[in-house]
Amino acid sequence: MSAIASGSELDQSGEKLLAAADVAEKLNLSLTAVYRLTRSGDLRSHRLGKGKVRPRGLRIPESAVTEYLTGSIASPATEVAA
Repeated sequence: MSAIASGSELDQSGEKLLAAADVAEKLNLSLTAVYRLTRSGDLRSHRLGKGKVRPRGLRIPESAVTEYLTGSIASPATEVAA
């Protein structure tokens, strides 16, 4: 996956870190949904700073987005019938 350029940074290992807004755009989710996913542990993240409601220092590794997408693929046995 390629990062959206606006909020990407690199961590110590050289992995791209994305801002929550960039992840929301990439996954077509609201910013609130991304915060909920990180709070629940479904989406790994790094918190920079102490923001309570909207943690502006939240950064999400690009590999965490890939892991989340891989884990959310529905298999034919688990799909909901229309």
